Amino acid sequence: MSARPLQPIHSTQRGDARTVNAAVGGQGAIGVENLSVEFKRDGMRTVAVQDIAIEIAPGEFTALLGPSGCGKSTLLNVIGGMVRPTRGEVRIDGAPVTEPSARCGVVFQQHSLFPWMTALGNVAFGPRMLGHASPESVAREFLALVGLEKFAHAYPAQLSGGMQQRVGIARALATRPQVLLMDEPFGALDAQTRSIMQEELLKIWSELKTTVVFVTHDVDEALYLSDRVFAMSTAPGGIKEEIRIDLGRPRTPEIALSEKYGALDRRVRRLIREETLKVFNSASR
Repeated sequence: MSARPLQPIHSTQRGDARTVNAAVGGQGAIGVENLSVEFKRDGMRTVAVQDIAIEIAPGEFTALLGPSGCGKSTLLNVIGGMVRPTRGEVRIDGAPVTEPSARCGVVFQQHSLFPWMTALGNVAFGPRMLGHASPESVAREFLALVGLEKFAHAYPAQLSGGMQQRVGIARALATRPQVLLMDEPFGALDAQTRSIMQEELLKIWSELKTTVVFVTHDVDEALYLSDRVFAMSTAPGGIKEEIRIDLGRPRTPEIALSEKYGALDRRVRRLIREETLKVFNSASR
């Protein structure tokens, strides 16, 4: 069986939340069981991640946080079926993940939009490939969700970086996946646009309640967005600590001024600094 190609995603705004919630509500439970991934290159074996076991509830927003090279993206790619584990398995709603499928939408750092298609054409692509009876009507719904219905006929080159990302999020969500995987989707944006995109992502998530797994190396981003943060260890990658982010919702940027946020920030930065120093010290030997 050939793998169905995954399409990128990008975000921000509101449509008919009742329609979408009916499609994804109560789905998207992720189970990662004793997962290890090894790569071989030039006869050398590298352990990317080792013995990872986590459970993510339907509709939960989780972050994978850690320094470069700790296996965040590898773990994300295994969840999405794009990398096969050496040992262990991943299940979504109890079904084993063995290849990419419409159960997972994926957003990468670069938008990956088709440059020859309009925003409407890009978002309609996934529903059309899945045989939806009216892919353009679905695309318009999700462009409205991300606030870009007025730019339906614009091409990617005519859009700003933030708008391209929003079209990408709409495209991923248009297939109504149970799980949304996001690999540093705002990493290439300037600081102000990134902050706005984080706010808009939370607005979308609060309406759709899709399960989100978000890769980042930014502590503030992880704390602001997530219900739980998995701080990852390095060499090999693993889960160093699980931190529950009890900051309430909805959240605004002002939450960063609270005492509780400050305590979480210090705790997480200490964990990440320990792992970053390991990488730095091993590289300098």
